Amino acid sequence: MTIAIYAGTFDPITNGHVDIILRSRKLCSAKGDQLYVAIGLNPNKQTFFSEEERINMIREVPAIKYCDDNWIQVSSFQGLLIDYAKQIGAKILVRGIRSVSDFEYEINLANINKVLAPEIETVFLPTSPRLAVVSSSMVKEIAKHGGNISDFAASYIVEKVNEKFGFIKTGKTQ
Repeated sequence: MTIAIYAGTFDPITNGHVDIILRSRKLCSAKGDQLYVAIGLNPNKQTFFSEEERINMIREVPAIKYCDDNWIQVSSFQGLLIDYAKQIGAKILVRGIRSVSDFEYEINLANINKVLAPEIETVFLPTSPRLAVVSSSMVKEIAKHGGNISDFAASYIVEKVNEKFGFIKTGKTQ
């Protein structure tokens, strides 16, 4: 059984993230293999969505929600990713790369992780070209100004982002 982790803030999850998640299936495709989509919780980082909201949004993306045989597990962790990987028995860290600047940052992390845990491999997946411009920050910036983000995130996520900015009324009283 192979366990892999794709970690990030996912604030919110975008089509770029989903692309990497689904392509990760090729790395751990045997029966019983699992991919943990793990939300890193950093108390020094201000997020737009709460931990619970991000976990729920990831679980509700149709491509993930209807994935077969419980292959994807959604979780969160605090502290070092490499420590979390050891804790759950992961042998692969999956990282998406959009650009050369992403690679420079990620290769440094991969090298540090290799020193801390030589038994765990980091695998880089280049983002699909049509999604290379997509980031959570960009999605929030466009949405904040009333722009259409439907090309960059699943419809459920678009709704949640627009709701958070107050563009969609939830019917809840405050």
